[in-house]
Amino acid sequence: MIDFLANSSPLLILGTVVFAVLGVGLVFYAIIRMLVGASRLSKRLEQAIEPVAPVYANPTEQQIIGREISGSLFSRTVESGLNKLLNFLGRYTPKKTIEALEHKLDIAGHPGNLHARQFYALQFLFLLAGIGVAYYTNRDLSNININNLLMGVAAMFVLYELPTVWLNRHMRTRQEQITKGLPDILDMLSVCASAGLGFDQSLQKISHHWDTELGREFKRVTEEMELGETRANALKSMSKRLDVKDLSQFIAIITQAEKIGMSYADVLYSQAQQMRMLREQRVREHINKLPGKMVIPMALLIFPAILAVILVPIIPVILNAFK
Repeated sequence: MIDFLANSSPLLILGTVVFAVLGVGLVFYAIIRMLVGASRLSKRLEQAIEPVAPVYANPTEQQIIGREISGSLFSRTVESGLNKLLNFLGRYTPKKTIEALEHKLDIAGHPGNLHARQFYALQFLFLLAGIGVAYYTNRDLSNININNLLMGVAAMFVLYELPTVWLNRHMRTRQEQITKGLPDILDMLSVCASAGLGFDQSLQKISHHWDTELGREFKRVTEEMELGETRANALKSMSKRLDVKDLSQFIAIITQAEKIGMSYADVLYSQAQQMRMLREQRVREHINKLPGKMVIPMALLIFPAILAVILVPIIPVILNAFK
């Protein structure tokens, strides 16, 4: 055993020790969870079998209704265990960092039902995977070279940044969907207001009939108002939650119109027209950018083929002229 350790590389020994410590920690954590679960199960059994009074005013009170189990076996076992592991690993994240990341997850719509601590735990697991890849590529210290080192560092960096790139992509996609759908929503709000509905009733109609990202956000606004939140605070919370410039401007104008007593129908009609003009301008802007974006593929793919078709037949003539 001593000879084996003496002939092994220090990196191999360190990796073995790290994985052994992690494995022992996970085993102890599983044993503790099993013991806690067993104690809770015994308490529930004691509560279920304790004697009850023989006389009841209502016979239905004697019935013991079992707890309903919802979801598939995978969601109740593997997915639940993974969520518990992510929550456990994310407990040690700083509070300010959690708040900033939670805001980004709000903008992205919490993809995969992830929260800040779970996301950081997931990023930590990806970092461990990158360390494992780096260790695998550089496990032989006698044949180590700069290429393997660069590959290991690149693997750690890419795997660590991969969740962040995925989150930023979800943020941009959701914000673009909300920006594109805002003019249509404002048109429907304007029509509802012109038909005599109030602003709150118009939001309810839109949230029930539009199954989009913005429609679901308006549904959340109506639910917050039903729970006692004021309209202005609910709309401002949505503005902070989504961080979309056009939507923030619309909410600011609606809030100002409510303060000074302007007609909602007129404000919604003018805002719908303005948002449609902004969408047309953005479409024209993208169209005007297309010629500049087409220069590179034309220069790399089309022009060489044209030059080859034109010049190749002339090459034999030029060579014969110099003989």
